[in-house]
Amino acid sequence: MSTKIAMQLNAALGLASTMTAGAMMWLVLTRPAEVASAVANREYGAIAMAVAAQLTGWLHALLRFV
Repeated sequence: MSTKIAMQLNAALGLASTMTAGAMMWLVLTRPAEVASAVANREYGAIAMAVAAQLTGWLHALLRFV
């Protein structure tokens, strides 16, 4: 693997993890009771689906301007 490909992969993973963390923090700030309830009941799939829905919404809003 060349250095250029490794750096591009590192950048893509960094961007993906930053966006996922941002979506999780957005959910914690906007719907704290639902997130706390899901964590307490160990329903991590519901949290993952909410994060995915938030990321999809952000992507849809971004692509609307393109």
